[in-house]
This record gives sequence, structure tokens and C-alpha cells, in this order.
Amino acid sequence: MNLRKMPAKKSAKFLILLLTSMLIATVSAEVYRYMYIDGSITVGGARLIWILGTDAPGDASIAGSTLIMDLDVEQGTPLNFTEAAFLKNNSTSAANINITIMTPVSSSDFQRAKMHINENSTASWQYVDTLDLTNGADLYTGSLPAGNYLRITFEVNATISTGTRSFDIQVEY
Repeated sequence: MNLRKMPAKKSAKFLILLLTSMLIATVSAEVYRYMYIDGSITVGGARLIWILGTDAPGDASIAGSTLIMDLDVEQGTPLNFTEAAFLKNNSTSAANINITIMTPVSSSDFQRAKMHINENSTASWQYVDTLDLTNGADLYTGSLPAGNYLRITFEVNATISTGTRSFDIQVEY
């Protein structure tokens, strides 16, 4: 395009438009640098596993990492589930664990609602701790060596005549 043959007014407008376009192109041009993550996800066997005990309630079951059990008791009759379940460290290294009462039952409904924990380390059961199922702040913290088991037992004495009261316990490792 020959700017000499254009009238001065049109040349000035064209030049301003050209400069504006170049300015916009310069301002909006950005430089990008790229970084990458090359990863993978390896899915292996569960490190800790639940095993039902010989004293587990008949309707007890395991669904993945969740142990489901309904402890059926009668009012005023203490009942012990002495071998309700086991928690096994299925790994080749020790596991640091926290067992926490997340949803407690009401102490006004139970004279006793306890979960006892024993560990098998040298072919005999050693008492570890007792958690009160009526205390939402109750917590057990410990380490479970590779291949060892925790035996979970329950001791319940209800003061209510009928009804179902739910509790939740979390095992974190």
C-alpha cells in the first residue's frame, strides 16, 4: 500500500490503527513455559485388614475397610463379646494407628459400653487399652508391628429396655 498517494488525514488514521493493532498484539502476547508430572498409581493389598472373630454377632460382616456389627443385648444383662473381631497388620512394616470413638452412645442408656483392645505379640494376648463407647473423646494411639493382631472385644450392659443405639469407631493409620 502506497502511503504517499493517500490523503494525509487517511494516512494518519491508518497509521494510528496500525500502531494500535501492534500495541494490542504486543500486550496480549505471553510467553508460556511448561512443566510436567510423570506419575503412576499403584494399587496394592490392604495394609490393615479386619477378620471376624468366633464371638462375632451372626450378622457381622466386612465391607472393604468397614466392619459392620450389631451387638444384640438385653436390658440389665451384661454381655461380653470376647472375640468379636481382629485387626491384622497385613503389611511388612509397623503401622501407627489411632482408634477413635467418632459417634458415642449415650451413657444414660448404658451402664457399661466398652471396647477392649489386646495385642498378640509373642504368641500371647497382651492388654493394650479400653475405650469407653459413651465417650466421644476416647482415643487409643499405638503401633502395631508387621503381622501382629489387635483383638477387639466388647462389654455391654444396657439400661434402656428397647431400642437401637448406634456408635462409630474410626481406625486411622
